[in-house]
Amino acid sequence: MVYHRGVLALVLSGGGARGAYEAGVLRYVYDVLGPQLDRAVAPKVVCGTSIGAINGAWVAALGREGALNLSKAWQEMEADHVYHLRARDLLPWRDPFFFRRTSIGEGQALFDPTPLYRRVQEDLPWHLLHERIDRGALRAMVVSTTDVMTGRCIHFMDGPILGRQHPTEELKPVRIRGEHCLASAAIPLVFPPVSIEGRYYVDGSLRQNTPLRPSILIGADKVLVVGVKRPSTREAVAPNEAPGPMFLAGKAFDALLLDDIEDDLRQVHSVNRLLRWGQSAYPDFLERMEREHRPYRVIETGYVRPSEDLGRIAAACFEAYKADLPFATRLFLSALHDREADDNSDLLSYLYFHKTFTHELEAMGFADARRQEEALVALL
Repeated sequence: MVYHRGVLALVLSGGGARGAYEAGVLRYVYDVLGPQLDRAVAPKVVCGTSIGAINGAWVAALGREGALNLSKAWQEMEADHVYHLRARDLLPWRDPFFFRRTSIGEGQALFDPTPLYRRVQEDLPWHLLHERIDRGALRAMVVSTTDVMTGRCIHFMDGPILGRQHPTEELKPVRIRGEHCLASAAIPLVFPPVSIEGRYYVDGSLRQNTPLRPSILIGADKVLVVGVKRPSTREAVAPNEAPGPMFLAGKAFDALLLDDIEDDLRQVHSVNRLLRWGQSAYPDFLERMEREHRPYRVIETGYVRPSEDLGRIAAACFEAYKADLPFATRLFLSALHDREADDNSDLLSYLYFHKTFTHELEAMGFADARRQEEALVALL
């Protein structure tokens, strides 16, 4: 088995409204770095989970134009671009988890996601994505989901598999379409499950929020990872009293949907060190490894993630601009906002689909990527 060298992968995390941060990073990479390097930024592999799958599909299909479209969409975001919510849906005597039936699935859910479905299925140029894969401009597009019945992570993949699969995951060859990305973004109880070939799927973040492993299985040896979680810090201040239910729900959501990509990257770096040592000691080490054993190879990585706590930004934006929101949306987001910890609201940050928040995240993503320009240029 022989790998081509210099195959760049773009890996995008899931995180609901936090996906606006990814749009800012992509705008910088495609619209600033590309022209500086005097060539288009063109990853050969694009992997995404949840909102990362939707963001990834845009740039996989359209490249720089897709990144600019994403930036504009996130900067102008409104809740009704993503879901329908009416005031009567929030009345206390009504069941908050309605049975929702859509064109591609059904089940109990808080929201009717018809606006998101329409934008993904009708506005995203899927024919251009398929054309780029068919002519080899893009090696593969991977969308991560969770199979409802088995709990396994299923990576829907449009492209070839070069490596051995992981025992708890499955790479499933398909022609990627809107329903695969929407299944990946179907947060349980927030959006209904999506049916694909008779099986139901939900958000891939439940098992793998940042799909690094599939990009390596498909043959990438350079990987740009864009995350939506700030590095954990030891100096977090403990609350003076028992945390409230919204605070706990936000932290549980944070832990559930945001896997520890740092562990995966540490493993990659450990293997890199071993391979480089072997190559320095034995000149034919890598060639023999590739020919006689499992084909390990050095993987260069870049990782861009938020420099600030997105939960704190969500809380600050909501307090400053909640009067600008439609009544039903304001009422709903108020319930998510934990007033007992008013400087931090993780749960709010996932579902605050509004330009008062997403515009700020998009700008932060652009600024954080710019601060890492030297490392990104070296990778690209």
